[in-house]
Amino acid sequence: MNPLFLTIPLFALQAPPASFPEVEAKDLAPAPRGPMVPHVRDAGAEHSIMGKARHNARSGPSIPALQLPVGSVRVQDKVPDMSGWRAYAIEVPGGGTVKVHVVVGRKGWFRVLGVNAWGRQEEGLLQNRIPTGEPQATYKNPSAETRTIYFIVDTLDTNMVGEPFTLEVTRG
Repeated sequence: MNPLFLTIPLFALQAPPASFPEVEAKDLAPAPRGPMVPHVRDAGAEHSIMGKARHNARSGPSIPALQLPVGSVRVQDKVPDMSGWRAYAIEVPGGGTVKVHVVVGRKGWFRVLGVNAWGRQEEGLLQNRIPTGEPQATYKNPSAETRTIYFIVDTLDTNMVGEPFTLEVTRG
């Protein structure tokens, strides 16, 4: 039997996963503006002092956002404060697509929301309405012009300050 015949399947099985450049959130520039606070139920709300503090931290007019770089990237970040969410701004060219997915961390304790500047959904935004344990959202720009879309990584528990996660941003 030819030994080369046996090694070909082994090489095919060991294909490396697609690797994206990795950046730390602290190295990202702040976006010129963030999205307005979306009108969604706070899944981490509770009736306690911590719950009231979280509610107050989430009651601002907008969420500060970090600007994501051009191209696909992995962002290492952590939950910044008591509000339990972090927003990312991304420029999507006409007809372009983007998928944002929490791939490392306690994924079942996160969700990803895609919104426009007004904190609302619009045509082209898709996200998990049914909890699947896969925190992700996608956007396909239906127009010919570049749009700024915001993806919000939200926590589903009150006490997650400092919780690390890795966000994978895939552009198409």
